[in-house]
Amino acid sequence: MAEARHNPKLLDSFSPNQFKTKLKLLNHIKNLNIINENSKVTIFGGWYGSILIPALKECKKITLIDKDSDVISTSKKRLFAHYSNIEFISDDVFNNFRDSYISCDLFINTSCEHMPSMKEWGPSPTYKNPWWGRINPNAYFAFTSNNMFDIEGHINCVNNIEEFKKQLPDNAKVLIEDEIKDERGTRFLLIGKL
Repeated sequence: MAEARHNPKLLDSFSPNQFKTKLKLLNHIKNLNIINENSKVTIFGGWYGSILIPALKECKKITLIDKDSDVISTSKKRLFAHYSNIEFISDDVFNNFRDSYISCDLFINTSCEHMPSMKEWGPSPTYKNPWWGRINPNAYFAFTSNNMFDIEGHINCVNNIEEFKKQLPDNAKVLIEDEIKDERGTRFLLIGKL
């Protein structure tokens, strides 16, 4: 609470729209029964992790990656300093392949509108094999995007869920599709297996 009083961005990470979307995502994950106390989860563009980290705290390991070093510092030193199962990384998720991806059970990206298509994550020819081909073959994904083109920082919005599906890696199998309306537009949710 002390941090939120001085940090409006942190408060925004708890907004009703953020909460509603992440709650839907978490409920779908729970209903699919794809994670447990032995699971390793990677969150791309995780912002503060304010909603997802407490909900996933029973997992064996959580890796939170965000480009904003201030956000990562706040999460690591103030919000979740008492958690021992989180690795905080300040980086662009497209920059480096990490060994932790090889054993990751679930990749979450609730910021797809802020970055290139996940199909482009570590593609050839930069690497002989796209990163999706080098991760845990039993991994799942949970991604969201939206059609809120007019929001600053949204570089890759989609008009509908079909457009969003085209941004998935070729080997992705969608298990859940959902749409969440809010006053600014629609958020699109895809959960599946890689």
